[in-house]
Amino acid sequence: MENQINVGIIGAGAMGLLYAANFAEKSKLTLFTRRREQAELLNQEGILLRDQLKTKNIHIKATVVTDEESLAKQQLLIIAVKQYSLNEILPLLKNVPTKVPFLFIQNGAGHLESLAELGVKRTILLGISEHGAGRENDTTVIWRGHGRTKYSIYQGELDSNLELLLESRPEFPVEKHDDYLDIIQEKLLINAVINPLTAVLGVPNGKLLENPEWHRLLVILVKEVQSVLAVENALLKVETICQVTEANFSSMALDRLNNRKTEIDGIVLPVLEKGEHASRTLPTLRTLYHIIKGLEGESNV
Repeated sequence: MENQINVGIIGAGAMGLLYAANFAEKSKLTLFTRRREQAELLNQEGILLRDQLKTKNIHIKATVVTDEESLAKQQLLIIAVKQYSLNEILPLLKNVPTKVPFLFIQNGAGHLESLAELGVKRTILLGISEHGAGRENDTTVIWRGHGRTKYSIYQGELDSNLELLLESRPEFPVEKHDDYLDIIQEKLLINAVINPLTAVLGVPNGKLLENPEWHRLLVILVKEVQSVLAVENALLKVETICQVTEANFSSMALDRLNNRKTEIDGIVLPVLEKGEHASRTLPTLRTLYHIIKGLEGESNV
């Protein structure tokens, strides 16, 4: 671990565990959890990463996210909590020294509104993850689909050593892009189509291609969302994701199946609001939004 860079990951859900497992080898890693019980278990047992037929145990350091002393020691913080949890940790993030860069890897675009609260002196990176992952328990993550992490600089400058660290594992590719809006918009469009549709239907992604009626709905949704998010070859990109992740359930579908709160407000609401500003109603997307919000209300989540 000598001379390794201190990397902290906030959030120990599926994505947090997956990123921690992959960055632990190349950095001095600390995983920040919401619950102390999970941190203690991770310190004792490490992360169990299940990747197809392979299983690997990775030893890491874990602590609670309220451990501000540990947060301040990091040289890079990767924020891997869900959209709706960001407001809870914003006060903690504001107290982290401004020399510590942040990399956000949330779904949707809801977090963009909160960035101004972190000041103009901090380096902020915006990223998207194309990986599929599911948390089996507090220490076990299943790597359901291999993809890439794309990121771009929102503000500030990234140290060359950090850039090298991010790109240090070819088996976990990380790509730097020039325009953060391009990568955020593309991922937002894909999520705004696949996530609510699979969440309402309760099906894996591939079913949106197999079932002719559901595929018609997908095409309608792509046209609606593309009318406010300028993404080239949008239908092809959405269909490709459905194909390569055919057996996977989207994160929103999993949240609904497990009666958890979804990221509907972070993924779909920004698209609907953008549509309102452009005088576009997006009726199919709005219907799905209200169905999911209603289901959450019925379930008290």
